[in-house]
Amino acid sequence: MTSFRILLIIIFTIIYMVIIGYIDFNFLTPLLPLPDDICFYHENKPPLWVDLFYLDGMGHIEPLFSSFHNLALLLLSVIIAIFTAKKIDIILLKREQK
Repeated sequence: MTSFRILLIIIFTIIYMVIIGYIDFNFLTPLLPLPDDICFYHENKPPLWVDLFYLDGMGHIEPLFSSFHNLALLLLSVIIAIFTAKKIDIILLKREQK
């Protein structure tokens, strides 16, 4: 793997993290059936997906999400960035050979 491809992966990871995080925070999360009261899950059992993706260590639904949610966003961004960097590197190598 070339250093150019590593640089592309880092740049595209940052770009995709911002884009996916913005879409997730502003469009997808408001569509979910989460309670308005941040203390709702102190007395009620949360579903597994809420517990994994949206509850912090104290049982609050915070805008910053849980660590697992942030890790999932980062991994998705890295995977997409790897594919993008690989395609761009291949395109540039083909152009250079001509």
